[in-house]
Amino acid sequence: MKKILIIIIALFPLSSFAAQVKIKSVSDNKMCIYENPSAKVNIIGFVGGSGIKKGCGKSQNPLARDRKDFAGAGLNYYLFNNPKEDKEGLSLLYRKSSDHAERISNLIKYLKKKNNLPIILVGHSRGSVSVAAAANALGPQKIKGIVIMASLTAANKKVTATFLMQNMLKKPTVPVLVIHHQKDSCDVTPYLPAKNLAEKMNFKLITITGGGNTGDACGPLHHHGFEGKMPEVIQAIQKWSGELQ
Repeated sequence: MKKILIIIIALFPLSSFAAQVKIKSVSDNKMCIYENPSAKVNIIGFVGGSGIKKGCGKSQNPLARDRKDFAGAGLNYYLFNNPKEDKEGLSLLYRKSSDHAERISNLIKYLKKKNNLPIILVGHSRGSVSVAAAANALGPQKIKGIVIMASLTAANKKVTATFLMQNMLKKPTVPVLVIHHQKDSCDVTPYLPAKNLAEKMNFKLITITGGGNTGDACGPLHHHGFEGKMPEVIQAIQKWSGELQ
């Protein structure tokens, strides 16, 4: 029996733990969590596009694709999924809704009881709308800070000005970290407006360079999705979150 236990422990790193947990007040779907026993902060990740429709999803969004690496970097990581399995997924309008904010608040309450660590919300692309809206609705009493990655900074026919970070973060009540690739070529997430926003509002700005661009300009396998650069992104989030404590 002792030999079996030793083998099991050797197969699974002691530095992190992965599980799927169903929190009814948050979602009908199970949430994928990756925890590190030495973590000093909880990171809640919000992918872009239509969100996480089921479980950990098959999304190549960087916050889903590289989810295990957050715990590997010494952070607790929770991949926020859609409230229910829905083919259409999350709309931008829903991301600003009171129901979405309430479900985020319910997860925060759950985590406060679980470990009482500071909460950082991280949103990529359309996920930036989720974290900006939640920060505005919930404030510093529940959220320590937010990170917006490849965030919405330019309008088109599908993305109106109301969802842009320049309009959503006019009066932020929590610290904001802006992470953007210098060559992000997606039409709704250009780099220059993100840089200008950070400078105007005195947000911390991390400019990413290099990496891959093998897919579509607005897809996860391009500069927009920080292809090949997520270790640098995660390190930046880890360092910044530590400075807030």
